[in-house]
Amino acid sequence: MSCALRPESVQGLALISAPLCFEPGRSEFRDALVSLIPSVLPNAESFPGSLLSYVSAMASPRSFVWSRLRDAAMSADDSNAREMHRRVERWALDEVAVPGKLFQQITGWLYRENRLCRGILSIGGTLVVPASLSIPTLAIVNTADDVAPLTSIKSFIDAMPKKKATVIEYPGEAGVCLQHLAILIGREARNRIWPEIVSWLHSHC
Repeated sequence: MSCALRPESVQGLALISAPLCFEPGRSEFRDALVSLIPSVLPNAESFPGSLLSYVSAMASPRSFVWSRLRDAAMSADDSNAREMHRRVERWALDEVAVPGKLFQQITGWLYRENRLCRGILSIGGTLVVPASLSIPTLAIVNTADDVAPLTSIKSFIDAMPKKKATVIEYPGEAGVCLQHLAILIGREARNRIWPEIVSWLHSHC
């Protein structure tokens, strides 16, 4: 969003598993999350990380419960995969509280109302719209990730100025525990996807 507000300050933008569009019916995770979270939330100073983890698991048990168990089983005969899975499970326990106002804005303005992709998100009196992001942009999408599927970025990319965006699709892999993190920590991602990302960065930044 800051890049869309001040594109002159950035040479290029890489979006890694970053959901930006939340049209109803395009993402099971988005629809479930909106149905679970009340449209009017209490004015709490913060929302505990354990609550966010619980709601996420309810919205997508496939991503946050069943795929984690499946990944643990698939990693059983690979010591490196087992170790990475263990580390991610440990990291997931370090739940950080989210400021109450930020949580309300993310769930309301983005997930429920889809203001960013609809072109009605105002920050500091300035509209932030996809068409204002005129810098070269690279989007890396894990097609096995239910949290940030291709549909959560495609509408944004389509609304950007022509020839400014490149999309790399990656099928995910075992040994990462959570597919939403796979591009950052996966061995296949490191060997196949990151050289493409680094090459793009050298070409545009």
